[in-house]
Amino acid sequence: MNPRVVAIVTGVITTVLGLAGLLYPDRVMGMLGFAILNTANSAAVMGEVRATYGGLFVVLGGYTLLTAMDPAQQRPRLMFIGLLWLGACAGRMLGVNVNGNPGLPGWGAAALELLVGGSLVATSLTARPAAAVLPRPTPAPHTTPSATAPPASPAPSTQV
Repeated sequence: MNPRVVAIVTGVITTVLGLAGLLYPDRVMGMLGFAILNTANSAAVMGEVRATYGGLFVVLGGYTLLTAMDPAQQRPRLMFIGLLWLGACAGRMLGVNVNGNPGLPGWGAAALELLVGGSLVATSLTARPAAAVLPRPTPAPHTTPSATAPPASPAPSTQV
């Protein structure tokens, strides 16, 4: 797949997830299975969701979109962003081993993290530099033969 397309698609997904975390933290919490146990801490909990699932993801998504301009030149950044996603997936898998089956939403999130992270890492490894654009040569000024130019001399004879 085209490296720019991968960077754009993953950047848009990440940004949309981040905007959801910023604008609808209660819905994101519900989708993730989180609940506020103590209403006295609700402002802090909403702030944490907005920071972690909102602001962080918006910046990460925007940065991913910026790498789409030249994926080959941004190879280290694409690799880093992909590894962040894979790190999230690895943390989730550790949770599976320690805490047990996370259910369908947990497995879906792991699949998304693996897909996005794997795509970005693969893109960072396979992105090719854009073809170098060489400047066009400047055409020589057009000259017309002059009426006063001497006639061309005949070719020398090769007979001995």
